[in-house]
Amino acid sequence: MMKPSNRPLLLVMIVMLAIFGGALIYFTMEFLSHITPLDSPPTEAMGHQIGMLLLVVSMLAGMPAVGMGAYVMYIGSRIRATQQWPPAGIGFLAKAPVMLVDRAARVGEVVMGLGFVLVVCGLTLPFVAWQLGNVFLE
Repeated sequence: MMKPSNRPLLLVMIVMLAIFGGALIYFTMEFLSHITPLDSPPTEAMGHQIGMLLLVVSMLAGMPAVGMGAYVMYIGSRIRATQQWPPAGIGFLAKAPVMLVDRAARVGEVVMGLGFVLVVCGLTLPFVAWQLGNVFLE
């Protein structure tokens, strides 16, 4: 029996992300070109609008990281609770090697730590973008 492949799905996801990323960059550049015409010097209101746009975009980029980090932390807590890797009900193949007790607890702690780092990065991204925006706009 042949194993089903996820390559077409991954290819579609990459193409869609590239299209939406290109559209986001295009519309952001169009918006910024209308805010700051080339012949007039930037004003404080223009700088505030650009800073707010940078903050909103960074918040939108940070939200998926927080969600993914929460899910990774959940998986790590399931590993620690069951003291088994892979935890029951996650959907691994029956042939997958199983780690038990001490090794699984360490793997669960590491996975929870990585999820926490992802959550922290997602939450601090808007703050860092706001500070960088203030530095570059002054």
